[in-house]
Amino acid sequence: MNLKRMLSEALIDGYKRAGQEVGYWGYRFLGSVRRNGGLATVKRMLKPRNRGQRAGLDRLLKANRPDLTMEAIILRPKFRPLLSAEELRIARDRLRDYKREAARRRSKRERLYPDELEAGRKYSEGARRQIRVNAYERDRRARLACLKHYGYRCAVCQLLFEERYGKLGKNFIHIHHLKPLQLANGAYQLDPVEDLRPVCPNCHAMLHKSKRVLGIEELRAILHRRRRP
Repeated sequence: MNLKRMLSEALIDGYKRAGQEVGYWGYRFLGSVRRNGGLATVKRMLKPRNRGQRAGLDRLLKANRPDLTMEAIILRPKFRPLLSAEELRIARDRLRDYKREAARRRSKRERLYPDELEAGRKYSEGARRQIRVNAYERDRRARLACLKHYGYRCAVCQLLFEERYGKLGKNFIHIHHLKPLQLANGAYQLDPVEDLRPVCPNCHAMLHKSKRVLGIEELRAILHRRRRP
């Protein structure tokens, strides 16, 4: 197999991994690789990107997966002979910036959501309790649909951050999956109204604290019992 064909296959494999592990399916990218070949696609994408082309990249960086970007693939030693020194420099500079951006986003997310682990990563059992959030919710569509229906008040304790903290707390809340995603086995069609609820970080942690994820009503009952004089 020649090197150009190997590059095309590596890019298609990256497309599949991004879909399976992050939830981003770059259909336009795949179509370009199949129509024009991987090398021609790469050379075009090394030129400045428009907003539409950046959208897919942002999904990968939000999931902390710069390793799945086109730049990471073409910088593999075996593919470097296909590109000019200037193209390799652009790719290296971009990948460096991607890693910095991904790290910045990860740091911000960990400050806001310390119990939420990254999409598309595997973790050893017991290393850290995982609140599973799939790529569909990370794309904000499910989150926004849930919040449009229920608002930003915690479904368990009724805390509304804006009431407690003023402007600082406006529109802050976690989203909880009623059906743990690990039980869906990849075939789960998520309904934002039926399957998601807004919860505060404390209640979210308590829902996931035991081996069995507690129900909203169960935790609410526990909280009410504790509040009784």
